[in-house]
Amino acid sequence: MLGWSSTRPTWQPYRLAQPAFHASAYPENTGDKKNYRQRWDEAAETVERALADLAEDLDGIPYVVTVDEQASRRMWDGLQNVHQGGSPQDGKSRYWLPGITLNGDERPQAVIRINIDDEEIPQPVSTSRVFKAKDRDPSEQETATTLYQVTTDIGSPVWIFCNVPRAYDGGNARRLGAKYTRWDAKRSVFSEKKEERRKGEMPENWYSMTASEIYPLACAEGVSAEALAIVTAKLCHQAQFWDGRSRFPVPLHAAKQMDLDHPQYRRTVTPEEKPTEEPGADNPHSSPVE
Repeated sequence: MLGWSSTRPTWQPYRLAQPAFHASAYPENTGDKKNYRQRWDEAAETVERALADLAEDLDGIPYVVTVDEQASRRMWDGLQNVHQGGSPQDGKSRYWLPGITLNGDERPQAVIRINIDDEEIPQPVSTSRVFKAKDRDPSEQETATTLYQVTTDIGSPVWIFCNVPRAYDGGNARRLGAKYTRWDAKRSVFSEKKEERRKGEMPENWYSMTASEIYPLACAEGVSAEALAIVTAKLCHQAQFWDGRSRFPVPLHAAKQMDLDHPQYRRTVTPEEKPTEEPGADNPHSSPVE
């Protein structure tokens, strides 16, 4: 796996790219006054340079680009739902999609948009298992860890990758949230009879499934969106450093961690307090005012 950063703009093995990026300070602001649109276009231009270098290193090998929707929707208007099926003339951003300025054979084969925002992605609550045998009725299941295709009104379907919390799968765990939510939590009951006593469920841990939305945008003919969704789900399932899943596929997860682990990431330093000088400290011969 390779890595690239704006402070060390060259593709190199990730094990070398990460410490090289962490050893350098964040690029300083040039001081130029730029508006909201110019700052996002400048960030997208940095990605264009990185993809141009990558295409040169790959020397004709096809590749795809995976992006975090929350972090990149303002950089490329072509990622937004309202612009699906549109053209670059419909957007306000300088770049419609990642790699749009490259030559045809150097552009990515597809762009895969990942969204894990719980406020935008519907929360899975249960699943129905349908059997091939006609004489068997569908059965309801409490959880699922599979990939589901969902039809949309924006043209291409999206895929929802369901995840179950690790604590839910633990042994001897009270799986509160599997049957009902906190709105129906049972109250505590105090009684002199031991068999009637009951501990309240509201303070306990409640578990629910989460979901990752996978939306492939094919940029070349013959590219299967379904195959891209399956590969992306597999890269989420096979995490890099632990035996559980990650919300993002491995390459995107590693890229985000490279930034999150930087010593200066969103760092704020409390300004030093100036010592309070007593009256007359500058002039030892002056006397305090009474």
